[in-house]
Amino acid sequence: MIQERKLELAGVPCLELSPGEAFAGQVLLYHGWGSTMASYRFFASVVAGWGFRVTVPELPLHGERGSLDYGDAEALQAHFWPIVRQGVGEAGALADELARRSDAPVAVVGHSTGGFIAAGAFAAQPRLRSAAVINGSCAWVRFEEHYRARLGIGRMAAEDRARLERDDPFPRLRLQPGRPLLLLHCEGDTTVPVDSQRYFADALRGDGELPEKVRLLEFPRADHVITLGMLERLHDFLTRPGSAE
Repeated sequence: MIQERKLELAGVPCLELSPGEAFAGQVLLYHGWGSTMASYRFFASVVAGWGFRVTVPELPLHGERGSLDYGDAEALQAHFWPIVRQGVGEAGALADELARRSDAPVAVVGHSTGGFIAAGAFAAQPRLRSAAVINGSCAWVRFEEHYRARLGIGRMAAEDRARLERDDPFPRLRLQPGRPLLLLHCEGDTTVPVDSQRYFADALRGDGELPEKVRLLEFPRADHVITLGMLERLHDFLTRPGSAE
């Protein structure tokens, strides 16, 4: 039976779901823009049912931590990257806290905005043993460039670009033995187009760092959702490392 509770870890409100005292590993699960930890309860319960203790942090300015007009373009442009950066910073403290509570390995999984956070956290925190980025991006500068071009927004200010380049997982995120990365993306995603993930995957292939069995998996006829196929791949990735092909 899945056990559920709300708690605060490293100063962050979290929802925790667990199969009990014994679990195969720990998963930090990040929700997306406009969602809340409560709205990810079902997703978390599915992963907990696979044998993992799942912790869903509340993103800044979401749920119990405040609110925004999430459909407003100006609010998105003003708050998206600060929320991602804060989430990445908090992930380190959360991973440390989870490691103090248990020796079980910690994975990070995120969808949409949570996928950006998962990528940034995985690049910055060696304690995180694996990561799955769903409809997010591991190449932040590339994503922002395409986002602005698509909407006809002017180029980034030099200072903003320099900061994004410093924070971007792309130059720092490299696969290592025993530290796998799974990229899942809707082929028709109009919210976070797949282009920046293709760019990231192609760069790793060019460097000889992307084994064929760990690759970008695209899902046709879907637009910025979590499909059953994605859940199947995520299950295999978390429970049977090396089987995500």
